[in-house]
Amino acid sequence: MRDGIKLELAGVPAVVITHDVFENAAKAQSKALGMPDLRLIVFPQPKGEEHEVEGPESAREVVDKLIEMVGEG
Repeated sequence: MRDGIKLELAGVPAVVITHDVFENAAKAQSKALGMPDLRLIVFPQPKGEEHEVEGPESAREVVDKLIEMVGEG
């Protein structure tokens, strides 16, 4: 979170990626640090074994959202 804020303050577009269980904390921290509009990609925390929940599909979702957000910036 702090890295994303530092990048934004330096003029470098940033998007923070987090699991849904950390969404409220991420929003609260970005607001407390003066960047309430910091862009976040929030996705569900995987449930199950690592080999069952991680892979190309999961990564593709995040990358697609990232490309969309950076394109807006």
